[in-house]
Order: sequence, then C-alpha cells, then structure tokens
Amino acid sequence: MRPYTAGTYLTGTSVLICLVFLIYRNQTRPLSDEHKPVDTNEIILEKVISQDHKNTDHSEKLKPMTIYMNRNSSFDYKAAMMKLNKAKVSQDDPMLVKLIRDYYIEPPSNAPYNLQNPEKMEFSNGQTPFVDSRLNYIERGFYIECGALNGEKGSNTLFFEKVRKWNGLLIEADPENYKVLKTKNRKAFTMQACLNPQPYPAVMTFNKAFNRGRVVHDQEAKNWIKKQNIPKDEVHIQCFPLYSILLALDQLTVDFFSLDVEGDELNILKTIPWGEVNIKMLTVEYVHDVGSSAGLKSYVEKQGYDSMLKVSRWDGGVNDIIFRKKGLSH
Repeated sequence: MRPYTAGTYLTGTSVLICLVFLIYRNQTRPLSDEHKPVDTNEIILEKVISQDHKNTDHSEKLKPMTIYMNRNSSFDYKAAMMKLNKAKVSQDDPMLVKLIRDYYIEPPSNAPYNLQNPEKMEFSNGQTPFVDSRLNYIERGFYIECGALNGEKGSNTLFFEKVRKWNGLLIEADPENYKVLKTKNRKAFTMQACLNPQPYPAVMTFNKAFNRGRVVHDQEAKNWIKKQNIPKDEVHIQCFPLYSILLALDQLTVDFFSLDVEGDELNILKTIPWGEVNIKMLTVEYVHDVGSSAGLKSYVEKQGYDSMLKVSRWDGGVNDIIFRKKGLSH
C-alpha cells in the first residue's frame, strides 16, 4: 500500500481545481425563476450523448430535400431583383419568392462530406445538445442557420444533419466564408446572402471579418465595427427577409433556427410574421454589451416562447439565448 504523501494531496487538489475551472468555462444558467435551475454538469453530460435516446440507425442515410427550380440562363435575374429592391416589395411578393427559389438558393451536395474533423459529432459551444434534448431527439427535422461561417467551425446544425438526418438551410453573407462552406459538401440548401433587418429585399453593405462580419446599414453598426477594431473590408450583398426564403423553400415549419449576425438579430426577428410560421426552438446571439439581452428576451417571449437558457463562454466569444415555443409537443 502506497503511503499518503503531501505530493499525493497536491496532485488530487490540482485535478479538482482543473475540473472546477472546466465547468466554469462552460457555464450556462437559466434565465428566470420559472424554470428549474440547470446544473452545469447536466449540460456537459448532454454533450456526451446518452445511449438511451441517441443511438441512431446509421444504415439509413439522410435524403437531401429537393425543391423545383426553374432556372433560365438567358434571364437577367439580377436586373429583375434590382427592380424588386427598388420597389421594396412585400415579403410574400410572388416574383420575389420565385427569384429566390430559382436563382439564389443552391441545392444540397450529393458528394461525400469534406470535413476537417470528420469523426467529430458536436461542433457547437453547447447549444446543440441542449436543443437536441429539448426537442426530444427528433429525427428528420428542419433547421436554418444564419451566420453559418464555413459550415463546420462552431456549427450549431451539423450534428442534426449528420446524426439526426435533418434537412436545412445554411445562410452565409461573407463570400470568402461561403466559398469554404461549399467545399464541406453539406447536405443542406445554401445561400450566399444576408437576412435583411427590414421586411423587404435590398442590396446592403457587408463588412467582412470572418466570424465578426456584419451588415453595415446604420451608425450603430459603424460604431460597433470601430469599437471592435475591425478593418474596413466591404462588399455588397443581396439580402432578403427570412419569411421570403421560407416561402421559397415551401417550408414554414422550422424545428431549430440558429441566428448569429453580430448585432441585427432582434431587428431580423421583428420582420417575421410569427402567426404564419412555426419555429419550435431558436438560439439567438445578443450584442455583447451589458444588459443588451433584455430587449431580445422580452420580444421573443411576447411571441409565445420561453427563454430556456443563456449560453456564454469564458472568453466572451459566445453569448446566446435559447428559446422554446410554449406548449411545444414533439
């Protein structure tokens, strides 16, 4: 039997301190007293993916969704879209919906995945396993991820696609990120576009900055970019209301909507006609200033949602609120 020494005590103490630090780094907390406090260990354990609910029949592969697209190579769709932009047509304008479907949405890839970490299952910062459990581990759902980056890094939806066989749509405005995203061969529709914080289509200025790029449409956005010391690197991007895109996909039910656009989240949500769509769960980034989550939380709750969880990371790189529709049945 080994003697108990001071060295043994110090080693054990060091291990304990490391475990406490890891839990602190992955801290999550409930947003109101109405919900049962969420143990940090629960969130960490959910990442492990319990065998009871999460064994999946991998012999049956995902069948990528298809929509009818009628593209005419001789048609100047960009000129037609510019007319709609100028007219600020409504979100449900038939021509707008048709142009999005035929010329701006790209179909899913049929090629094998080309991922940097092909064996990895969880790519998010904890949002995915929490949403998965609160949706009762459903398969063959539908997601939308706006701010999809390169289709792999920090993805909140790749797990649902690979493991749960969900179809979905990836939206990324930055042309350089989008180019890399396309090489991943995701089994989802894709769009190089942005969501307009106004309820009509428009070409908008977008400042590229990898995972901190954003639309520059007002002084607040300009001030934010300056405050973040982000270099000016602007391009012009076609932007659409989310509802127009959903109509183009003929997909008004969304099981999970991930929204991360560096500041315009609330205004984008305000364009959605909530009575016309069924969005079951959302994870929404909020602006990184103290108290800025209050307006977002209040607005979404008024649309019939519960604020389930606030997810943050020790370095400030993650600031999300997860919402679930009241009375949700799976």
